[in-house]
Amino acid sequence: MSDGHKPISVVLADLIAAFDGRNVTLGDLLDRLGHQATAVVLVIFAIPAIIPTPGIPAGMIFGSALAVFSLQLVAGGREFLLPKRLARTALPQGLLQRMLAWLVPKLAWLESWMRPRMAWLSRDGALRLHGLFVFVMAVLIALPIPFGNVLPGLAIFLIGIGLAQRDGATVLIGWGFGLGALAFTAFLFLGGWWLISDWFGWGGASRPPA
Repeated sequence: MSDGHKPISVVLADLIAAFDGRNVTLGDLLDRLGHQATAVVLVIFAIPAIIPTPGIPAGMIFGSALAVFSLQLVAGGREFLLPKRLARTALPQGLLQRMLAWLVPKLAWLESWMRPRMAWLSRDGALRLHGLFVFVMAVLIALPIPFGNVLPGLAIFLIGIGLAQRDGATVLIGWGFGLGALAFTAFLFLGGWWLISDWFGWGGASRPPA
């Protein structure tokens, strides 16, 4: 899954220089990454879910893009495409560069600890399963849940970098974050439903006497 030439941290550093603070659309970003491995695209599009991105609905925009990518991965695609309307979505000037500048040194440190292991988790036969899981995470990112982007964003980020570096242990850690995201979301929805049901007296809930 790696592009076979550069670590992802170097690819991100190249992006900073390529766009040089100008406005960038999702289509521009994808075109620039068109020759890269699919795992690299997943990593980069997961970043705004992890890092605060003021001024744009990052969850909806990047969650939607990741959902589209994941379905293409499930279908066996190796080069991602975006619908035209989503591809024309512009990022605020300099936002991408600031995010990448913050991330690159941290990612380089992480890559220094990674190594090929549990290779069966990064082989082509496992990609469809990863694609399905990424789709679920992308839906969670797109939901308007306070701080709900971080865990699924980390899940996709770690799965992507694990695939790129053929580090199955990192892929498994990504799955762990994703399962945690599912548990957190289920807790919020079930807790919210319980509060609403109790408030309106649904489900036969009884109130204590005054």
